[in-house]
Amino acid sequence: MAPDDKGVGFEIKYDNGRPVELSDLGESFRALGRQYEEYVNHSGFDHQPGNAKLYVAQVRSGSIIVLLKNLLEQGSMVVKDMDLLAGFVTNLYELIEYFRTPKPAPPAEITRDDATRLSRIVEPVAKDGNGLLSFTVVGNTAPVSITNIVINNETANAVQNNVRRFLGPSPPDPGSFQREVLYLHQMRGDPKSRVGDRGIIERFSNKPVKLHFMTPESKAAILDRPFPFKVAYVIDGQVSTVKGEPALYKVTHVHETIGEEPKRVAKKPARRINVRTRKS
Repeated sequence: MAPDDKGVGFEIKYDNGRPVELSDLGESFRALGRQYEEYVNHSGFDHQPGNAKLYVAQVRSGSIIVLLKNLLEQGSMVVKDMDLLAGFVTNLYELIEYFRTPKPAPPAEITRDDATRLSRIVEPVAKDGNGLLSFTVVGNTAPVSITNIVINNETANAVQNNVRRFLGPSPPDPGSFQREVLYLHQMRGDPKSRVGDRGIIERFSNKPVKLHFMTPESKAAILDRPFPFKVAYVIDGQVSTVKGEPALYKVTHVHETIGEEPKRVAKKPARRINVRTRKS
């Protein structure tokens, strides 16, 4: 079966105000194709994982207009093309609507991969102040109503900003770091202790992570402070991750502190009272 211009298709139109970078356009199509595959497989439309693909059936002049079609193998489809593409467009619309305005809590079905792919899909129009991106199901003769999707530059930027909030800090790459700011969360008083120490490095995560001081001197540089929890520390070290999340900070050197520590109040010497005894 070869792509043609008959039947149902999925039309993408970029009304660009300026030339579109080829890499941005390619990443946008790549992310859209991957999102389509995930939707087809997750929704049970295709019983052969990896078989669902969108193919370019037509490229038109004027704006950047591309007609995409699905080419699932015979016997793999559970329902007609119309139901599949209508469901995908509805799913994409709901995803865009969620990230268009801030929401208190994300639906459980939205994943980090969904959010990342959506950000890439809208990237060309997010960079173009006069850009417009639309998704339309064409060739629809069935008695169903399908919402067309239109995204302008303002919406694209709002989507990307809310995606960044949803994803949170970027997972750190395992390896060494220099001069990062550390806040203590809990600390054992023994410089030689290797358990129980936890701290926060905001560039990597807002959660407390286990600390391992590579030398007694590096830990003593913190414990010797009069109020170690009242200041932050500029440190060198290494970060280890588990499933993309920081799991351990190895502290190799403490450079300096940030912030002012309360001054210790010197204890006044006890006043000596001379008690005289009366002679009898």
